[in-house]
Amino acid sequence: MSTPSSTLALVQRFPGIRSLAHVSLGCWPTPVRAAPELAPDGGLRSLTIKCDDVSGLAYGGNKVRKLEFLLGQALEERRRSVVTFGATGSNHVRATAIYGAQLGLRVHAVLSPQPDNAYWRSNWQAVRDAGAVLHMVDSYSQALSFGTELRQSLTVKEGVEPLVIPFGGSNARGTIGFINAAFELAGQIAAGLLPEPDCIYLPFGSTGTAAGLAAGVRAAGLKTQVMPARVTDLLVCNACVTASAANAVCDLLHSLEPGFPRIRFRPREMNVLHGFVGPGYAIETPQSRQAARLLREIEGIDLEGTYTAKAFHAMLAMKEELELSRRVVLFWHTRPAINVAVPDDWRERLPESCRRYVSY
Repeated sequence: MSTPSSTLALVQRFPGIRSLAHVSLGCWPTPVRAAPELAPDGGLRSLTIKCDDVSGLAYGGNKVRKLEFLLGQALEERRRSVVTFGATGSNHVRATAIYGAQLGLRVHAVLSPQPDNAYWRSNWQAVRDAGAVLHMVDSYSQALSFGTELRQSLTVKEGVEPLVIPFGGSNARGTIGFINAAFELAGQIAAGLLPEPDCIYLPFGSTGTAAGLAAGVRAAGLKTQVMPARVTDLLVCNACVTASAANAVCDLLHSLEPGFPRIRFRPREMNVLHGFVGPGYAIETPQSRQAARLLREIEGIDLEGTYTAKAFHAMLAMKEELELSRRVVLFWHTRPAINVAVPDDWRERLPESCRRYVSY
């Protein structure tokens, strides 16, 4: 069964949300770390890093916050299986496979192609090690249609419908994890661990993290602007989708706790930063590599090329336009630098349907 959520910062502020299913997976609060040496080198007045990369013992990153509510729902509703989606190197799928297995849930992963790289291989190996069932498809649209078929077949086979978790865990339930994260941050500000940020920079993929933070900082009474840097296709990662997601999670929380403020967002309020994807999703750029090198050399913090390095580059690239030399900046580090040893024969271990996506 799911565990009580009364210790969450959000629930302490709005007790009516206690009824929402939740399971404890992460290590909270995640630390904040000042970067006084890097700030002037990057042309910033002040820089702090929120270290969600160490959010969990089994596996960290921003997905743990979402999965506490999503897998909590699965346990509460006595589901036997979970169906989720991602690219072949998805951090979300890796986290779902690991934590789902720990909770006794069978995880089915519907995977679509992405460029081959070392991070891809590590995530793929971790998903296999966790015992997830892999289903390869050719595209995002095919993933959705196959997911519907899989849900129906598992319902018949298991006698109970599996919980379907969307790409990135980004539905209203999952997004609550980052509403809570904003209240966690507000608590750290109140405790004097960091100044209230003027802006938060973070990667922007499946929209849930940005939507939750944007709604959460407003509900918590912070004046902080959330500045998500887009790292994937505009079709699924845009201001309209994010505003809708933020409004949906606020509606859900208000229905559970009338004291939760009625918050509405318009697309132009989402502050989406474009122009940093480069050649495509999961393909590094020279600028993102340079940004990652700067953070590693000065602060000893590793970024990966699909999400965090591009977002960090976006922050540095926008410093003059957004006058960051006069503002207090927080970078939300959403991806762990944890790898898994990949065997030499990893290509041969791939499902036959997956091998055609790999560069030999």
